Amino acid sequence: MGELAIRFVDALWHVVGFLVLLVLFVEFGVDWLRRGIRRLRHGRATLPHRAARAEAYGEADWPVEYFDEFRRSVHVDWKPYVEWWQRPFRGAYVTIDERGLRPTPGEAEAAAAGALRILCFGGSTMMGMGVRDAATIPALLARRLGEMGHRAAITNLGQLGHNSTQEVISLHQLLKGGARPDIALFYDGVNEMISAEQTGAADRLFNDARRVAEFNLLHPSRRGDLLLAALAAAMPRSLRRLRRLTGLELRGPMPPPDADLSQIDLADLARRVVDAYAANLRLARLLGREYGFRTLFFWQPVITTKEVKSPDEQRFEQDYTRDVAARRRLYGAVIAEYRRRPELAEAGDAIDLSAIFDGEEGPVYIDAYHLSERGNIAVVEAMLPALAAAAAACRAAASGRAGSSSRDAL
Repeated sequence: MGELAIRFVDALWHVVGFLVLLVLFVEFGVDWLRRGIRRLRHGRATLPHRAARAEAYGEADWPVEYFDEFRRSVHVDWKPYVEWWQRPFRGAYVTIDERGLRPTPGEAEAAAAGALRILCFGGSTMMGMGVRDAATIPALLARRLGEMGHRAAITNLGQLGHNSTQEVISLHQLLKGGARPDIALFYDGVNEMISAEQTGAADRLFNDARRVAEFNLLHPSRRGDLLLAALAAAMPRSLRRLRRLTGLELRGPMPPPDADLSQIDLADLARRVVDAYAANLRLARLLGREYGFRTLFFWQPVITTKEVKSPDEQRFEQDYTRDVAARRRLYGAVIAEYRRRPELAEAGDAIDLSAIFDGEEGPVYIDAYHLSERGNIAVVEAMLPALAAAAAACRAAASGRAGSSSRDAL
Protein backbone atom coordinates (compact mmCIF):
# COMPACT_ATOMS: atom_id res chain seq x y z
CA MET A 1 0.00 0.00 0.00
CA GLY A 2 2.81 2.33 0.91
CA GLU A 3 4.63 1.58 -2.34
CA LEU A 4 1.44 2.24 -4.32
CA ALA A 5 1.03 5.60 -2.61
CA ILE A 6 4.60 6.51 -3.40
CA ARG A 7 4.09 5.63 -7.07
CA PHE A 8 0.91 7.68 -7.16
CA VAL A 9 2.63 10.70 -5.62
CA ASP A 10 5.56 10.27 -7.99
CA ALA A 11 3.24 10.12 -11.03
CA LEU A 12 1.24 13.09 -9.77
CA TRP A 13 4.45 15.03 -9.23
CA HIS A 14 5.53 14.34 -12.81
CA VAL A 15 2.12 15.35 -14.18
CA VAL A 16 2.07 18.53 -12.11
CA GLY A 17 5.66 19.28 -13.05
CA PHE A 18 4.86 18.79 -16.73
CA LEU A 19 1.84 21.09 -16.48
CA VAL A 20 3.90 23.74 -14.70
CA LEU A 21 6.58 23.55 -17.40
CA LEU A 22 3.91 23.72 -20.10
CA VAL A 23 2.34 26.81 -18.55
CA LEU A 24 5.74 28.46 -18.15
CA PHE A 25 6.57 27.76 -21.79
CA VAL A 26 3.19 29.08 -23.00
CA GLU A 27 3.53 32.24 -20.93
CA PHE A 28 7.24 32.99 -21.29
CA GLY A 29 8.81 30.59 -23.77
CA VAL A 30 6.61 31.72 -26.66
CA ASP A 31 7.64 35.34 -26.12
CA TRP A 32 11.29 34.31 -25.85
CA LEU A 33 11.09 32.40 -29.15
CA ARG A 34 9.29 35.26 -30.86
CA ARG A 35 11.89 37.76 -29.67
CA GLY A 36 14.65 35.52 -30.98
CA ILE A 37 12.98 35.11 -34.38
CA ARG A 38 12.34 38.84 -34.66
CA ARG A 39 15.93 39.59 -33.77
CA LEU A 40 17.11 37.26 -36.52
CA ARG A 41 14.63 38.55 -39.13
CA HIS A 42 14.39 42.25 -38.27
CA GLY A 43 17.46 42.98 -36.12
CA ARG A 44 15.31 43.86 -33.09
CA ALA A 45 13.41 41.93 -30.41
CA THR A 46 10.09 43.70 -30.96
CA LEU A 47 8.27 44.68 -34.11
CA PRO A 48 7.85 48.41 -34.76
CA HIS A 49 4.61 49.83 -33.43
CA ARG A 50 1.91 49.53 -36.08
CA ALA A 51 1.25 53.27 -36.05
CA ALA A 52 4.91 53.96 -36.87
CA ARG A 53 4.33 52.55 -40.36
CA ALA A 54 1.13 54.51 -41.01
CA GLU A 55 0.77 55.88 -44.52
CA ALA A 56 0.10 59.34 -43.07
CA TYR A 57 3.79 59.57 -42.07
CA GLY A 58 4.92 59.18 -45.66
CA GLU A 59 8.58 58.20 -45.90
CA ALA A 60 9.58 59.70 -42.54
CA ASP A 61 12.06 57.55 -40.62
CA TRP A 62 11.58 58.99 -37.10
CA PRO A 63 8.19 57.37 -36.20
CA VAL A 64 9.73 53.93 -35.45
CA GLU A 65 12.09 55.34 -32.81
CA TYR A 66 9.35 57.70 -31.61
CA PHE A 67 6.90 54.89 -30.83
CA ASP A 68 9.65 52.73 -29.31
CA GLU A 69 10.33 55.60 -26.93
CA PHE A 70 6.66 56.36 -26.32
CA ARG A 71 5.51 52.86 -25.40
CA ARG A 72 8.64 52.19 -23.36
CA SER A 73 8.68 55.38 -21.31
CA VAL A 74 5.38 57.32 -21.36
CA HIS A 75 3.30 56.24 -18.35
CA VAL A 76 0.76 57.66 -15.93
CA ASP A 77 0.42 57.78 -12.14
CA TRP A 78 -2.70 58.16 -10.01
CA LYS A 79 -3.84 61.72 -9.32
CA PRO A 80 -6.69 62.88 -7.05
CA TYR A 81 -10.02 63.78 -8.70
CA VAL A 82 -8.91 63.09 -12.28
CA GLU A 83 -7.72 59.48 -11.75
CA TRP A 84 -4.40 59.61 -13.62
CA TRP A 85 -1.73 62.05 -14.77
CA GLN A 86 1.37 61.68 -16.93
CA ARG A 87 4.70 60.82 -15.34
CA PRO A 88 7.67 63.15 -16.06
CA PHE A 89 9.98 61.91 -18.82
CA ARG A 90 12.53 63.46 -21.16
CA GLY A 91 13.38 61.63 -24.37
CA ALA A 92 14.56 62.32 -27.87
CA TYR A 93 11.06 62.88 -29.25
CA VAL A 94 8.72 63.27 -26.27
CA THR A 95 9.18 65.55 -23.26
CA ILE A 96 6.92 65.47 -20.22
CA ASP A 97 8.06 68.00 -17.65
CA GLU A 98 7.94 67.98 -13.85
CA ARG A 99 4.28 69.13 -14.00
CA GLY A 100 3.35 65.99 -15.91
CA LEU A 101 2.73 68.16 -19.00
CA ARG A 102 4.16 68.21 -22.48
CA PRO A 103 5.75 71.67 -22.58
CA THR A 104 5.07 74.06 -25.43
CA PRO A 105 8.25 75.55 -26.95
CA GLY A 106 8.70 79.12 -25.68
CA GLU A 107 6.00 78.77 -23.01
CA ALA A 108 8.14 79.77 -20.02
CA GLU A 109 9.74 82.74 -21.79
CA ALA A 110 6.38 84.04 -23.02
CA ALA A 111 4.85 83.71 -19.54
CA ALA A 112 7.75 85.65 -18.00
CA ALA A 113 7.21 88.44 -20.56
CA GLY A 114 3.54 88.80 -19.60
CA ALA A 115 2.15 87.22 -22.77
CA LEU A 116 -1.41 86.05 -23.23
CA ARG A 117 -2.04 82.97 -21.06
CA ILE A 118 -3.84 80.10 -22.80
CA LEU A 119 -4.60 76.73 -21.21
CA CYS A 120 -5.24 73.89 -23.68
CA PHE A 121 -7.21 70.89 -22.39
CA GLY A 122 -7.81 67.58 -24.11
CA GLY A 123 -6.87 63.93 -24.24
CA SER A 124 -4.00 62.24 -26.05
CA THR A 125 -4.83 64.14 -29.25
CA MET A 126 -4.10 67.42 -27.46
CA MET A 127 -1.14 65.93 -25.60
CA GLY A 128 0.23 64.97 -29.00
CA MET A 129 0.50 61.20 -29.20
CA GLY A 130 2.12 60.38 -32.52
CA VAL A 131 3.80 63.75 -33.07
CA ARG A 132 7.02 65.38 -31.90
CA ASP A 133 7.20 68.11 -29.27
CA ALA A 134 7.16 70.95 -31.81
CA ALA A 135 4.13 69.54 -33.68
CA THR A 136 1.57 69.26 -30.89
CA ILE A 137 -1.56 71.37 -31.32
CA PRO A 138 -0.50 73.84 -28.56
CA ALA A 139 3.00 74.18 -30.05
CA LEU A 140 1.59 74.87 -33.51
CA LEU A 141 -0.96 77.33 -32.09
CA ALA A 142 1.78 79.26 -30.26
CA ARG A 143 3.82 79.56 -33.45
CA ARG A 144 0.87 80.61 -35.62
CA LEU A 145 -0.44 83.11 -33.08
CA GLY A 146 3.04 84.62 -32.89
CA GLU A 147 3.09 85.02 -36.67
CA MET A 148 -0.21 86.92 -36.35
CA GLY A 149 1.18 89.26 -33.70
CA HIS A 150 -0.30 87.55 -30.63
CA ARG A 151 2.46 86.39 -28.33
CA ALA A 152 1.01 83.65 -26.12
CA ALA A 153 2.18 81.45 -23.26
CA ILE A 154 0.32 78.25 -24.10
CA THR A 155 0.18 75.40 -21.60
CA ASN A 156 -0.53 71.93 -22.97
CA LEU A 157 -2.72 70.23 -20.35
CA GLY A 158 -3.59 67.31 -22.64
CA GLN A 159 -3.58 64.03 -20.73
CA LEU A 160 -3.73 60.52 -22.16
CA GLY A 161 -7.34 59.35 -22.15
CA HIS A 162 -8.89 62.37 -20.42
CA ASN A 163 -12.36 63.55 -21.36
CA SER A 164 -14.16 66.87 -20.89
CA THR A 165 -15.36 65.99 -17.37
CA GLN A 166 -11.81 65.33 -16.17
CA GLU A 167 -10.64 68.48 -17.93
CA VAL A 168 -13.20 70.73 -16.21
CA ILE A 169 -12.09 69.23 -12.88
CA SER A 170 -8.45 69.93 -13.84
CA LEU A 171 -9.39 73.53 -14.68
CA HIS A 172 -11.15 73.88 -11.33
CA GLN A 173 -8.10 72.56 -9.48
CA LEU A 174 -5.80 74.96 -11.32
CA LEU A 175 -8.02 77.94 -10.51
CA LYS A 176 -8.06 76.89 -6.84
CA GLY A 177 -4.28 76.86 -6.97
CA GLY A 178 -4.09 80.44 -8.27
CA ALA A 179 -3.87 80.00 -12.07
CA ARG A 180 -5.46 82.91 -13.95
CA PRO A 181 -5.66 82.20 -17.69
CA ASP A 182 -6.90 84.56 -20.36
CA ILE A 183 -8.34 81.73 -22.46
CA ALA A 184 -9.23 78.11 -21.68
CA LEU A 185 -9.36 76.00 -24.84
CA PHE A 186 -10.88 72.49 -24.94
CA TYR A 187 -10.49 69.88 -27.71
CA ASP A 188 -12.80 66.92 -27.15
CA GLY A 189 -15.26 64.45 -28.60
CA VAL A 190 -13.34 61.27 -29.33
CA ASN A 191 -12.86 60.15 -25.72
CA GLU A 192 -16.51 60.93 -24.95
CA MET A 193 -17.51 58.59 -27.78
CA ILE A 194 -14.91 55.91 -26.98
CA SER A 195 -16.02 55.57 -23.37
CA ALA A 196 -19.68 55.41 -24.48
CA GLU A 197 -18.74 52.70 -26.98
CA GLN A 198 -16.86 50.72 -24.33
CA THR A 199 -19.44 50.96 -21.55
CA GLY A 200 -22.77 51.64 -23.26
CA ALA A 201 -23.16 54.63 -20.92
CA ALA A 202 -22.43 58.35 -21.07
CA ASP A 203 -19.89 60.37 -19.07
CA ARG A 204 -17.66 57.46 -18.15
CA LEU A 205 -13.89 57.22 -17.98
CA PHE A 206 -11.70 55.80 -20.71
CA ASN A 207 -11.28 52.07 -19.93
CA ASP A 208 -13.78 52.54 -17.10
CA ALA A 209 -14.23 48.78 -16.51
CA ARG A 210 -10.55 48.50 -15.57
CA ARG A 211 -10.92 51.21 -12.95
CA VAL A 212 -13.89 49.36 -11.44
CA ALA A 213 -11.99 46.06 -11.39
CA GLU A 214 -8.94 47.68 -9.79
CA PHE A 215 -10.82 49.54 -7.06
CA ASN A 216 -9.60 48.76 -3.53
CA LEU A 217 -7.68 45.63 -4.59
CA LEU A 218 -5.29 46.15 -1.66
CA HIS A 219 -8.11 46.10 0.91
CA PRO A 220 -8.25 42.87 2.99
CA SER A 221 -11.81 42.21 1.78
CA ARG A 222 -10.45 41.85 -1.77
CA ARG A 223 -7.43 39.71 -0.96
CA GLY A 224 -8.86 36.83 -3.00
CA ASP A 225 -9.49 39.14 -5.97
CA LEU A 226 -5.94 40.43 -5.71
CA LEU A 227 -4.52 36.91 -5.90
CA LEU A 228 -6.78 36.04 -8.83
CA ALA A 229 -5.81 39.27 -10.61
CA ALA A 230 -2.12 38.46 -10.10
CA LEU A 231 -2.68 34.95 -11.49
CA ALA A 232 -4.60 36.29 -14.49
CA ALA A 233 -1.89 38.88 -15.17
CA ALA A 234 0.84 36.23 -14.89
CA MET A 235 -0.90 33.67 -17.14
CA PRO A 236 -3.00 35.55 -19.71
CA ARG A 237 -2.36 33.10 -22.56
CA SER A 238 -3.20 30.04 -20.47
CA LEU A 239 -6.45 31.61 -19.31
CA ARG A 240 -7.40 32.52 -22.88
CA ARG A 241 -6.88 28.92 -23.94
CA LEU A 242 -8.86 27.64 -20.97
CA ARG A 243 -11.73 29.98 -21.88
CA ARG A 244 -11.75 28.65 -25.44
CA LEU A 245 -11.58 25.01 -24.33
CA THR A 246 -14.15 25.21 -21.54
CA GLY A 247 -16.42 28.04 -22.67
CA LEU A 248 -16.20 29.48 -19.15
CA GLU A 249 -15.65 33.19 -18.52
CA LEU A 250 -12.85 32.62 -15.97
CA ARG A 251 -12.64 36.37 -15.46
CA GLY A 252 -12.35 36.61 -11.69
CA PRO A 253 -11.77 40.28 -10.83
CA MET A 254 -10.77 41.16 -14.39
CA PRO A 255 -12.90 43.72 -16.26
CA PRO A 256 -15.83 42.48 -18.34
CA PRO A 257 -15.81 42.82 -22.13
CA ASP A 258 -16.99 46.01 -23.81
CA ALA A 259 -20.69 46.70 -24.17
CA ASP A 260 -22.66 45.05 -26.97
CA LEU A 261 -23.85 48.06 -28.96
CA SER A 262 -26.39 45.95 -30.84
CA GLN A 263 -28.38 45.72 -27.59
CA ILE A 264 -28.31 49.48 -26.88
CA ASP A 265 -30.50 52.35 -28.07
CA LEU A 266 -27.75 54.33 -29.80
CA ALA A 267 -29.87 57.46 -30.34
CA ASP A 268 -30.61 57.62 -26.61
CA LEU A 269 -26.95 56.98 -25.75
CA ALA A 270 -25.91 59.75 -28.14
CA ARG A 271 -28.30 62.18 -26.43
CA ARG A 272 -26.84 61.35 -23.03
CA VAL A 273 -23.27 61.74 -24.31
CA VAL A 274 -24.04 65.22 -25.67
CA ASP A 275 -25.99 66.11 -22.51
CA ALA A 276 -22.89 65.41 -20.39
CA TYR A 277 -20.62 67.32 -22.79
CA ALA A 278 -22.95 70.33 -22.88
CA ALA A 279 -23.12 70.37 -19.07
CA ASN A 280 -19.31 70.50 -18.93
CA LEU A 281 -19.32 73.47 -21.29
CA ARG A 282 -21.76 75.30 -19.04
CA LEU A 283 -19.55 74.65 -16.00
CA ALA A 284 -16.43 75.89 -17.79
CA ARG A 285 -18.25 79.04 -18.90
CA LEU A 286 -19.43 79.70 -15.35
CA LEU A 287 -15.85 79.39 -14.12
CA GLY A 288 -14.76 81.74 -16.90
CA ARG A 289 -17.24 84.40 -15.85
CA GLU A 290 -16.26 84.07 -12.20
CA TYR A 291 -12.50 84.12 -12.79
CA GLY A 292 -12.40 86.41 -15.82
CA PHE A 293 -11.26 84.26 -18.74
CA ARG A 294 -12.70 83.32 -22.13
CA THR A 295 -13.58 79.78 -23.21
CA LEU A 296 -13.32 77.98 -26.54
CA PHE A 297 -14.57 74.45 -27.22
CA PHE A 298 -13.64 72.43 -30.30
CA TRP A 299 -15.33 69.12 -31.19
CA GLN A 300 -12.69 67.01 -32.89
CA PRO A 301 -12.74 64.95 -36.11
CA VAL A 302 -13.05 61.16 -36.04
CA ILE A 303 -11.95 58.54 -38.54
CA THR A 304 -15.42 57.04 -39.06
CA THR A 305 -16.73 60.10 -40.92
CA LYS A 306 -13.79 60.37 -43.34
CA GLU A 307 -15.27 59.59 -46.74
CA VAL A 308 -12.07 58.52 -48.52
CA LYS A 309 -9.94 56.29 -46.35
CA SER A 310 -6.52 54.97 -47.26
CA PRO A 311 -5.95 51.20 -46.85
CA ASP A 312 -4.33 51.94 -43.47
CA GLU A 313 -7.23 54.09 -42.35
CA GLN A 314 -9.70 51.38 -43.32
CA ARG A 315 -7.87 48.99 -41.00
CA PHE A 316 -7.57 51.57 -38.21
CA GLU A 317 -11.31 52.19 -38.25
CA GLN A 318 -11.86 48.54 -37.29
CA ASP A 319 -9.39 48.52 -34.38
CA TYR A 320 -10.62 47.95 -30.81
CA THR A 321 -14.15 46.99 -31.83
CA ARG A 322 -16.09 43.83 -32.60
CA ASP A 323 -18.70 45.75 -34.62
CA VAL A 324 -17.35 48.55 -36.79
CA ALA A 325 -20.81 49.25 -38.25
CA ALA A 326 -22.20 49.88 -34.75
CA ARG A 327 -19.23 52.15 -34.04
CA ARG A 328 -20.03 54.18 -37.15
CA ARG A 329 -23.69 54.44 -36.15
CA LEU A 330 -22.88 55.52 -32.60
CA TYR A 331 -20.29 58.13 -33.60
CA GLY A 332 -22.57 59.42 -36.35
CA ALA A 333 -25.48 59.67 -33.91
CA VAL A 334 -23.37 61.63 -31.40
CA ILE A 335 -22.16 64.08 -34.04
CA ALA A 336 -25.69 64.54 -35.41
CA GLU A 337 -26.99 65.17 -31.88
CA TYR A 338 -24.25 67.76 -31.31
CA ARG A 339 -25.27 69.58 -34.49
CA ARG A 340 -28.94 69.57 -33.50
CA ARG A 341 -28.30 71.38 -30.20
CA PRO A 342 -28.64 75.18 -30.51
CA GLU A 343 -26.55 75.68 -27.36
CA LEU A 344 -23.69 73.98 -29.21
CA ALA A 345 -24.28 74.52 -32.91
CA GLU A 346 -25.10 78.23 -32.48
CA ALA A 347 -22.71 79.08 -29.66
CA GLY A 348 -19.92 81.45 -30.57
CA ASP A 349 -17.38 79.66 -28.41
CA ALA A 350 -18.26 76.08 -29.53
CA ILE A 351 -16.80 75.09 -32.91
CA ASP A 352 -17.52 71.80 -34.67
CA LEU A 353 -14.38 70.48 -36.41
CA SER A 354 -15.76 66.98 -36.92
CA ALA A 355 -16.05 67.39 -40.70
CA ILE A 356 -12.68 68.93 -41.56
CA PHE A 357 -11.28 65.67 -42.96
CA ASP A 358 -14.49 64.24 -44.39
CA GLY A 359 -13.46 65.10 -47.96
CA GLU A 360 -9.71 64.68 -47.45
CA GLU A 361 -8.32 62.18 -49.96
CA GLY A 362 -4.88 61.68 -48.45
CA PRO A 363 -4.18 59.77 -45.20
CA VAL A 364 -4.14 61.87 -42.02
CA TYR A 365 -4.79 59.29 -39.27
CA ILE A 366 -1.95 57.23 -37.78
CA ASP A 367 -4.33 54.94 -35.84
CA ALA A 368 -8.02 54.82 -34.94
CA TYR A 369 -7.97 58.18 -33.11
CA HIS A 370 -4.74 60.15 -33.62
CA LEU A 371 -3.58 62.44 -36.40
CA SER A 372 -0.26 62.88 -38.13
CA GLU A 373 1.66 66.14 -37.85
CA ARG A 374 0.05 67.23 -41.13
CA GLY A 375 -3.34 66.49 -39.62
CA ASN A 376 -2.52 68.60 -36.57
CA ILE A 377 -1.57 71.51 -38.82
CA ALA A 378 -5.01 71.33 -40.47
CA VAL A 379 -6.72 71.27 -37.06
CA VAL A 380 -4.73 74.30 -35.90
CA GLU A 381 -5.62 76.26 -39.03
CA ALA A 382 -9.29 75.47 -38.37
CA MET A 383 -8.96 76.60 -34.74
CA LEU A 384 -7.02 79.74 -35.51
CA PRO A 385 -9.80 82.20 -36.52
CA ALA A 386 -11.73 81.68 -33.28
CA LEU A 387 -8.60 81.68 -31.12
CA ALA A 388 -7.12 84.77 -32.79
CA ALA A 389 -10.43 86.62 -32.31
CA ALA A 390 -10.48 85.64 -28.63
CA ALA A 391 -6.85 86.73 -28.25
CA ALA A 392 -7.60 90.11 -29.86
CA ALA A 393 -10.60 90.56 -27.56
CA CYS A 394 -8.43 89.78 -24.52
CA ARG A 395 -5.84 92.33 -25.64
CA ALA A 396 -8.50 94.96 -26.25
CA ALA A 397 -10.03 94.34 -22.83
CA ALA A 398 -6.60 94.57 -21.17
CA SER A 399 -5.86 97.83 -23.01
CA GLY A 400 -9.21 99.22 -21.93
CA ARG A 401 -8.50 98.39 -18.32
CA ALA A 402 -5.05 99.96 -18.57
CA GLY A 403 -6.48 103.13 -20.11
CA SER A 404 -9.13 103.37 -17.44
CA SER A 405 -6.51 102.97 -14.71
CA SER A 406 -4.40 105.74 -16.27
CA ARG A 407 -7.37 108.12 -16.36
CA ASP A 408 -8.23 107.27 -12.79
CA ALA A 409 -4.66 108.06 -11.76
CA LEU A 410 -4.93 111.50 -13.37
